[in-house]
Amino acid sequence: MTGAIENLVRLHRWTLDEKRRLLSDLERLAQRLSNDITLLDEEIASEQEVASRSLEGAVAYPAFVAVAKRRRDKLVESLRAVEAEGEEARMAVQTAFQELKKYELAQAGALKRAKDKAARAEQLVEDELGLELHRRRGQR
Repeated sequence: MTGAIENLVRLHRWTLDEKRRLLSDLERLAQRLSNDITLLDEEIASEQEVASRSLEGAVAYPAFVAVAKRRRDKLVESLRAVEAEGEEARMAVQTAFQELKKYELAQAGALKRAKDKAARAEQLVEDELGLELHRRRGQR
């Protein structure tokens, strides 16, 4: 029985690790998307400043802003999707952690029962040995 529990613990630990890796990947992706949005916002602000100082910049700025805003909207949409996936991944990690703990507790209980059983068996042997010695001393 202990071998089966050990295998279940190993399986659930691996599952938890995989779910944590996925969550970590999603968090990195969300951070990258957030950084891309910030950089794009900075680029728009910079281009706006350039456009305010030159006629050529003022002419090109509306087309640039239109493209940049579409790109920003797509980045924001992607960020929201990744954050939603991240929330699902966090819940999956929590569930996997709870499952792992359940099996680790079962494993600890099985190990304790096996240890207690071995201690009782050893105590029985010692008791038998003590009785035998007592009988031999009484026969003298």
